[in-house]
Amino acid sequence: MEQRNLIECTIDVAQRLSELTAVISAVLGAVPDVEARLAVLQALNDEITTALFTIEDEIEGGDADDSHD
Repeated sequence: MEQRNLIECTIDVAQRLSELTAVISAVLGAVPDVEARLAVLQALNDEITTALFTIEDEIEGGDADDSHD
């Protein structure tokens, strides 16, 4: 049997920033190791950066430029 810790969230997209902040805080609060919390935040940062570049490319007309490195 696998033991899992779960957090179930219902997010009001009208309050998306505060709701996402609360979810992130809840997840971080469930991770006791500070290095593991750091790893979660770094991975989240990578995902956000990728999403930002994708959106910026869409706004700029879908340039296939890879100069975001």
